[in-house]
Amino acid sequence: MWVKYAVGWREFFDNETKKEYFQQLLKNIDQQYEQNICYPLKIDIFRLFTLIEPKDIKVVIIGQDPYHGPGQANGLAFSVNAGVKTPPSLVNIFHELKKDLGVNHYASGNLDHWVEEGVFLYNTIGSVVAKTPLSHKDIGWTTFSQNLIIYLNQIRDDIIYVLWGNYAKQYSEYIVNKSNIIKGAHPSPFSYSLFKDQHFFLKINNLLLKNKKKIIEWKM
Repeated sequence: MWVKYAVGWREFFDNETKKEYFQQLLKNIDQQYEQNICYPLKIDIFRLFTLIEPKDIKVVIIGQDPYHGPGQANGLAFSVNAGVKTPPSLVNIFHELKKDLGVNHYASGNLDHWVEEGVFLYNTIGSVVAKTPLSHKDIGWTTFSQNLIIYLNQIRDDIIYVLWGNYAKQYSEYIVNKSNIIKGAHPSPFSYSLFKDQHFFLKINNLLLKNKKKIIEWKM
């Protein structure tokens, strides 16, 4: 199987791979990638799960689906590989990071190091057809993502969840500790007027301190 993950995820994936929906999801992905140009690269769909163990997650930032332009999606929500033009939503995120913490991140849109710091950058729909947002929303990802959030809440009660936009906010029902939820508008240009000046990065770090955890180092 082409699905790869760090050893700490074995319990979760062992359970999911026995379920009919997950087996069908993988078949759907295989079919979609054979018939269409899809993103990210198939080997990168579950890359996030190779970069961090469940026990090391401090913050979950929930995205919708991957960037649908060529060379953009890399398996992490909002992230692009170094050298790729920074998408508008990520530019807006960097604007707020600079205002909140004085961190200048504009040189690279690669957010792998955020994951290394404990930030789980998760797209609830893990794949997409080129130039067709939400094209894979009905192939099984919703069930997988619901089960993932439920699992994380069963094993941990101290994870902070950042829900940007109405789509992400739907997942609040699966989060047990409501005091660890930070909600806001989506950082896309269409809703940036509501996203800006909400001090999300300060709120995340302050909540980590309140929970007696080390803050995230957001710089490159």
